[in-house]
Amino acid sequence: MTSTALATIDLDRQSPVPLYFQLAATIRAKIATGTLEAGQQLPAERDLAREAGISRMTARQALAELAHAGDIEVRHGIGTFVAVPKLTHDAVHLLGFTEEMEGLGGDVSSRVLECDVILPPPEVREGLHLGADGRVIRIVRLRSTGAAPLLLETSYIPHARCPGLEEEDLERQSLYRILEQRFGLRLHDARQTIEATAANAYESELLGVDAGAPMLLLRGVASAAGGEPIEWFKAIYRADRVRIAVESRREHGLLPELSHPLSMMLT
Repeated sequence: MTSTALATIDLDRQSPVPLYFQLAATIRAKIATGTLEAGQQLPAERDLAREAGISRMTARQALAELAHAGDIEVRHGIGTFVAVPKLTHDAVHLLGFTEEMEGLGGDVSSRVLECDVILPPPEVREGLHLGADGRVIRIVRLRSTGAAPLLLETSYIPHARCPGLEEEDLERQSLYRILEQRFGLRLHDARQTIEATAANAYESELLGVDAGAPMLLLRGVASAAGGEPIEWFKAIYRADRVRIAVESRREHGLLPELSHPLSMMLT
C-alpha cells in the first residue's frame, strides 16, 4: 500500500468501533474497489502503524483480522500481500469446469494426465450401475485458471455409452460438450459430497502446495435426465484458492433434501 493510498485512511477515534477493525474495514474496501490489487504488497506492520497514526499492536490486530478472513496473505520472511480472490464453484447448475470458467470470464486450461479404458474399482462400478465386465474410460486432468492449478479431477465414463471418447482432445474441449454433441448424453443432475482432506505428495506436486495442505474433496455421480448415471467423478480442490457455496431449501412438511448444488469461487 502506498502513502497515497494511506492518506485516505481516516480512523474515527471517537467511535465505539475498535481502531483495528476500522483499519481492517478500510483496507478491505480498498481491495474491493481495486485501489489495492491482488498480489500487491502491504507495508510492514510498523510502517502501517506509523502512517495510520496507531500503535503497532493495533496494526497487528488489523492485519490478523484481514489474514483470518482471507483478504491478505502472509508470506513468512517476505511480507504481507493482497490475496488472490477465491473462485466460487457453482453446484446449483451442473457445469463442467471449462463451462464454468467461461461463464466467469476466466482463462482455463487442462492437462490430461491419464486417459485409458479400464475395469473400474467397486465404488465406481456400483455408482455407474455397471456389471462385473463393464469397462469405463478413466480421465485424469489437472485443471488451471491462468497459471494457477486449482484442481485435480478424475472422471469415469461407461465405455459402452461413449466408445471412442478416449480419443477426443480433452485438453482443448469440454467433456460435457463432447458427451452431449457426439454421444447425445446431456447431463441433468448430480449428487455429490464434500469433505476436507489433506494433499498427499502427488497432489501437492501437481497443485503447487505443501504436502498436508488443506484441500476440498468432491465426489459424486452425474446423471442424464432419465436418471441414467453417466459420470462418476472425484475432484481435489485447493482450499486456499476455492470455496464452496451451498444453497439449501427447506420444504415444509417434508424432510429436507440433502442434494445441495455446489459452486466454485476464487477468493
